Amino acid sequence: MRLLVTLFATVLALHAQVPRLVEVQERRLANGARLLVVERRGLPAFHAELVFRGGQAEEPTALAGATDLLARTLFGATWPEDLQPGKGPGHLDGLLRQEEGILEALRLERLHLHRDPAAPSQLPGLEASLASLQTRLRAQGSTRALEDVYLSQGGSQGAEARADALRAWTELPTAALDLWCRTEAQRLQTLQLSRFSLQRDQLAAELRARGPQGPALLLGAALPGHPYGRDLRDHLPTLEALRWSELRSYARRALSPGRLTIIIVGGQSLDQVAPLVERSLGALPLPQDAEEPLLPEIPSDLGDRRVQATQGTEPRLLVGWRIPPHSHPDHLALRLAAALLDGGGTGRLVTHLVRQKGLARQVDLELDVPGGRLPGLLTVDLRPATGHSLPELEGALHTEILRLQQEPIPPDEWTKALALLGTEYVHTVDDPAALARALGLAWAEGGDWRLLGLEAQRLSTLAQETVQAATRAWLNPSHRTMARLEPSITEAHDPLDQELVKVLGALAEARIPDLAQREHLVAEGLRQLRMLSPEERLRTLHLMEAQLAPVKR
Repeated sequence: MRLLVTLFATVLALHAQVPRLVEVQERRLANGARLLVVERRGLPAFHAELVFRGGQAEEPTALAGATDLLARTLFGATWPEDLQPGKGPGHLDGLLRQEEGILEALRLERLHLHRDPAAPSQLPGLEASLASLQTRLRAQGSTRALEDVYLSQGGSQGAEARADALRAWTELPTAALDLWCRTEAQRLQTLQLSRFSLQRDQLAAELRARGPQGPALLLGAALPGHPYGRDLRDHLPTLEALRWSELRSYARRALSPGRLTIIIVGGQSLDQVAPLVERSLGALPLPQDAEEPLLPEIPSDLGDRRVQATQGTEPRLLVGWRIPPHSHPDHLALRLAAALLDGGGTGRLVTHLVRQKGLARQVDLELDVPGGRLPGLLTVDLRPATGHSLPELEGALHTEILRLQQEPIPPDEWTKALALLGTEYVHTVDDPAALARALGLAWAEGGDWRLLGLEAQRLSTLAQETVQAATRAWLNPSHRTMARLEPSITEAHDPLDQELVKVLGALAEARIPDLAQREHLVAEGLRQLRMLSPEERLRTLHLMEAQLAPVKR
């Protein structure tokens, strides 16, 4: 009887999850851009999104950070003069050209002084001119916010730089659709980049303040030499040397109509929207050099890779498996496997590692890191609970992966994972902003916006054997990279670690006079001891204290 009830509940859940497909109307514009319209009758406003395929992964090394800067400078706000070509030396366009000229003069002057230090220096005058000009640029940027074109219409806008795409979105009243079409076409035609200097400096300052990060370390080790594994902090000198004219030139290629999909979700149909879009965004010219860049390939089975670093104030275990791109047949099965493991905070990892065993205090899982157009990572970020070590977490995580691969999946877990993904799909379809984002990313990452609906339909037909086969193929040691992050000895918060540091320091002080060597020995000793279980570390502490007593006498 209990089995029949379980099966009946499973059938009901699967039936409830049959998704309602989104009615998307599509048209290809004359210049190659795609237009997708989702009509939602009665909506008083529309959500519009521009999605440019390419993103951070396609940036040349010499232009690292260009996508982030375009998101900040081109789409960060909309001032009236952003939409007009530069006129005169006092215009923003003219000021930016002056700034670039002074920067180039400074570079040449520094080279000249390097060759001939005794020569008369023009540096003070050039630096003063640059400071004065940048003050004017910042002043203009801080006083224009009240004149924002979209804010004055009761709208909002934003932008995001991703590994696979640059997204720019706007929400406005329905009556402002023609204004939006004309404004965005003029923005892409003019490419003013008014806030270039300010945003370049702010981005560099944010990267410096952020410091080293565990996810970046994991990406670099898992995807060596690949754009997906790039850490922008390593390219700060290149970013700071980037010129306004270089970014503009790159923008004409990266933001070309052939890379663009326009998504509009609102109260109007394709027949109403298309003429407005065609005579504005559809009239943008194609660049002459519109060739697609060739990106390097990385074998998914590079072998089990491990890195260890001293970072942060608490221990942390980061594990990533190299998985196929969004368009691969196994990707959907891995997405369901991720739902089983994570479950929106109620899946196996949280249930077993946090609640039942108390090994971890926090578990975070992500799919398609940093993107899904190319092979990326499925990552798990684990923070150990007090008194537990990273090796314990590693072993427990490995056990859960093996259980998922080898043991039958209980019907209630399977149903819950399907229901979770089904609920996510329903929420996405119901929210205009979420729907536009999902359609754009399905196109940018998977090559087809229809993947959004097709995957939702395929979920109900996936078999457990398919999911387990995909996890065996991809979530295995040959695809795995593991990063162990330990806090430095000066930032140890665990009471046991603090006692170990004291005893190690006392033993080292009695035998090693050099301070640098002593500090290195204590740090390495603590690193090795952190690999032991709490019980083994405590026993080792008592043994070292016994050795320390004769030293004190």
